[in-house]
Amino acid sequence: MPVIFHIDLNSFYASCEIARNPSLADKPVVIAGNSRRGVITTASYSARKYGVHSAMPLFQAQKLCKHLVILPVDMNYYKSISEQFFKIIAHYTSKFEIASIDECYVDVTDIVYEYENAIELASQIQKQVMDTLHIGCSIGISHNRFLSKMGSDLKKPNGITVLTKTNIQSFLWPLPVGTIHGIGKKTAVKLNQHGIITIGDFASKENYDIIKQYLGKNALLFYNRANGNDAVKLNSAHNQLQSVGNSTTLEKDTNDVDVIKEHLKRLSMQVSQRAKKRDLISNNVTITLKYTRELSINRTYRLETATNDFDIIYETALLLFDLNYDDQPIRLAGVSLSNVIARKDYSKQLSLFNYEEEKIEDSKTDEVIRSIQRQLPNSVKLTKASKLLNQTNHQKKYIDEE
Repeated sequence: MPVIFHIDLNSFYASCEIARNPSLADKPVVIAGNSRRGVITTASYSARKYGVHSAMPLFQAQKLCKHLVILPVDMNYYKSISEQFFKIIAHYTSKFEIASIDECYVDVTDIVYEYENAIELASQIQKQVMDTLHIGCSIGISHNRFLSKMGSDLKKPNGITVLTKTNIQSFLWPLPVGTIHGIGKKTAVKLNQHGIITIGDFASKENYDIIKQYLGKNALLFYNRANGNDAVKLNSAHNQLQSVGNSTTLEKDTNDVDVIKEHLKRLSMQVSQRAKKRDLISNNVTITLKYTRELSINRTYRLETATNDFDIIYETALLLFDLNYDDQPIRLAGVSLSNVIARKDYSKQLSLFNYEEEKIEDSKTDEVIRSIQRQLPNSVKLTKASKLLNQTNHQKKYIDEE
């Protein structure tokens, strides 16, 4: 059975502003135009305690909350945060569908077995989004899109909700019919007038003729959804962000090089396994090192040949680490292949070494090391990762300030 997540960033625009300025964390923040006629785009959860909500006229919100913090829309900033969010999701799987700037559906069927259960995976995603973006998210888990979307709305902010056919009668059916995703307020009012008050009423066969009167050809679609069925599939064909990677937040900050490299080794193995499973390859290897809440670096090396080989990914990750690590304790490490493509779509470039193809395949790691070596200062000498890990007195000789 499919396992579908719906991931929704909480109070997105306001959360972006709070992430940029943590002093706003407990203040009633709204994003709106500066004029008195402005309408609120997003309200923080602190503002919602005063009855303030999106689509409310600004002057009305100011009556409800005298000390409202009003900020203008900064769409370029929000888009940059959104892109980072979807890159995080792409580290887990390429099977996701972007629904809007702050939400997506994710098919985790192929990767959920790597975790104890779906809730553990959802918790890890939540933690990574918070650690990286300082923004919370709510996640709905189910076997179809509709129920996962409904689930993410049930426990906001920062909730995780599992909806199945066996529990929708207790979790979903008591809710107002107007909370069905896709049912408008006007339609809900008309249904209420006929005694269809809850989703349970909507799911009853006895009311189907009334539902059809107002929903027409869409009646069966929504009736099935209320009963836990949704045949609509995810469409990830138009997602622009394609990468395979993973990151880990360390139990405690460390500058122990051997410990960090061991994490990079494990992450490189996970990246390689996931890329191989989907037969994806790339010639861009990226590492992420996060030092503090505000400070992190991302460094990418472009290989001569696209790959998903563990040894090559790991060797390159170690190279990037040695060139860029500045001995500060880190709290998070990440490895990824960016701009991945299907192997069948890849046209192999001519090797710089003019070896026979069989020899190239048999010596991938050595080829990469030689290729990288030619582009580095003479003082930097590369060797196998296994040897690097055994060197107790390894000294970093070159730092990339890019």
